[in-house]
Amino acid sequence: MKNIKNKIEVAAKLFDARNDRERILITACTAILILTLWQFLFYDPATQSQSKLNAELSTLQTKISTVDQQYNILAATKRVDPNREINKRISLAQQHLTKLDTQLQIKMKGLIQPTQMANILEQVLSQQTHLKFKRIQSLAAKPLLVQIPESNTNDDVPLNANESSPQITQAIDTTALTDIGVYQHGIEMEFSGSFLETLHYLQQLEKLPWNFYWDSVLFDVLNYPKSSVIIRVHTLSLEEGWLGV
Repeated sequence: MKNIKNKIEVAAKLFDARNDRERILITACTAILILTLWQFLFYDPATQSQSKLNAELSTLQTKISTVDQQYNILAATKRVDPNREINKRISLAQQHLTKLDTQLQIKMKGLIQPTQMANILEQVLSQQTHLKFKRIQSLAAKPLLVQIPESNTNDDVPLNANESSPQITQAIDTTALTDIGVYQHGIEMEFSGSFLETLHYLQQLEKLPWNFYWDSVLFDVLNYPKSSVIIRVHTLSLEEGWLGV
């Protein structure tokens, strides 16, 4: 432990001995290294998890749409020529639709509720004594959109769950997107602090028992070692209304 402390003190003295230009270069390199490590350790795995959830949501929604169409056809047939067999098939279709809705809820289990997200972000930030909170605001809720091909509704329908995923958005014709009843609720929070303190805060967020999606982390060095940090995250909900900040 003493050896590590001594090395840190030596590194600090060497850093202090540099001129302002060299300090800025060292600071910039350190920031790039930290952000690269954060992306490799946290952001990329979270993006992969989000893509998997999007695919599962797409599969369930396609099945729900198919069952809903069958239900409408059966309901129309019932009005024209009602009979016991049609009533039975309608009842089965309704049960199937309810089951699929339940499965959709299960797939979203573990995601933090929109009403909790702002409080949780602030609460974890308050535990970091060297980070200074500046502001927090909710972003406009927007629907999670899906493209359902006219000629073929299969299980491999892509979802536009995050505009920061070009591999998804580029493959979708935006004129054919359909609202599936799932909404993205985003939060933007700004605070100030050092690189290491910010990294520690991000690590604490990753350890939370709730899940949410990372959209961006903007790091701006204003006056070394203090920097301005803006993070944007979002979660999913079946409710369009925003009840958070």
